[in-house]
Amino acid sequence: MAPRLTAVLDWLQERLGTREQFTRFLDRRLPVGTTWWHTLGSAALFLILLQTVTGFFLAFYYVPSPEHAYDSLTYIQNEIPFGRFVRGLHYWGASFVVVVVFLHLLRVFVMGAYKYPREMSWIVGVAIFLVVMLFGFTGYLLPWDQKAYWATVVGTHIAGTAPVIGEYLWRILQGGVEVGARTLGRFYAAHVLILPAILYGLILVHLSMVIYQGIAPTPRGPLARIRKEDYTRLYEESKGRGETFFEHLLRDAVVAFVLVAALVLVSATATVPMEEVADPTDTQYVPRPEWYFFFLFELLWRFPGEWIPVATFWIPLAAVLLLFLLPFYDRTTGRHPLRRPVASGAGAGALALIAVLTYQGATAPLPPREGAAMPQEATALPPALAKGAAVYEAQGCSACHVLKGTGTAAGPDLTRVGARRDEPWLKRFIKNPSAVQPRSAMPPYGDLAEDELDALGKYLASLR
Repeated sequence: MAPRLTAVLDWLQERLGTREQFTRFLDRRLPVGTTWWHTLGSAALFLILLQTVTGFFLAFYYVPSPEHAYDSLTYIQNEIPFGRFVRGLHYWGASFVVVVVFLHLLRVFVMGAYKYPREMSWIVGVAIFLVVMLFGFTGYLLPWDQKAYWATVVGTHIAGTAPVIGEYLWRILQGGVEVGARTLGRFYAAHVLILPAILYGLILVHLSMVIYQGIAPTPRGPLARIRKEDYTRLYEESKGRGETFFEHLLRDAVVAFVLVAALVLVSATATVPMEEVADPTDTQYVPRPEWYFFFLFELLWRFPGEWIPVATFWIPLAAVLLLFLLPFYDRTTGRHPLRRPVASGAGAGALALIAVLTYQGATAPLPPREGAAMPQEATALPPALAKGAAVYEAQGCSACHVLKGTGTAAGPDLTRVGARRDEPWLKRFIKNPSAVQPRSAMPPYGDLAEDELDALGKYLASLR
């Protein structure tokens, strides 16, 4: 076996120069002051690779259809050897990835490592973080339980509130007038095909820049404030006194081992939460997102009604643009946090705000519920109005509206909407909200069948 392996390695050496490349990669020197915080990048890559491997396993058995998605996950958890454990690795690993990628981005910000010559590396890193968050969003629907279904209903409707592109975005995500088979298929395709291709492409570009530019030094001593023309000289001097990448790999290995041990412990002892199978007619269910979206969930309540796009579009857009453009408007020579007080202060303020909103979102009481009030009311209504109440439930209107104390307050309260608007106005508005009220954040329901639109209009007009 050894001679054959040697022959293979020699064959690769003759054509690729593998020994020289491997040696050059491991022997490259790092600047002085490389610390444990510099392991976060490799830790993030390790966790992403682990998510990919566990995702492959789940994809062998998962069936992306409303009829079989929930049962296929139940089968994985209860019938497949180690299925519950592997699903736990994937589920809890998603939170690990979000935390580690965020900490890596935060470390780069604190150390001023987004400055020359790493501006593009920072931009690609921010893009990687956004793609990781999109993995969390697209993974919502796949279990097809109550939380998955109704959180996706809210998420797609929120996407529909974006100005100009909202309607198109909503249609692309949802694939129809309600969350169903096409929605699940699109989310599955994005989660296992589109986003992985984008993510690994960005990682490849990011790694190539890190290898070419070197790891950013800790901003201390002469490296705490660097003029552009002095950077190369100071950085090379620091590398001359630093360790090799091979020596730094020991830290990376220790961190990877700790992460695996923690993830194995959590997966072996904690049960992956799974609720009842999705029921599109259960308008009493109040969805709540994963913890890393709590701050957006809480922000949504600060801007009700026609102000929803401020929370769902304008604030997130401004935050993303500020992150992407950070290296271009923070052009000071300071790299240590105390040498750039404006950027550090703004970052600390944003972090505090996210922490407060996350805490409030995690501890906020659920909106009031009235048990089976809606179904009971529907049975007591005349047939025409009962049909409208059923359409209201089937379309998930309570995900954005409160009706007699039931639902969420993202949109206007509809308890007495009939006292303000007549049936023709309501039908026109439901069909194309922006044509009736240009500033409306509600997505259009033009694909709703005419008899369903009539029934829903009559029902809403009866609410006085």
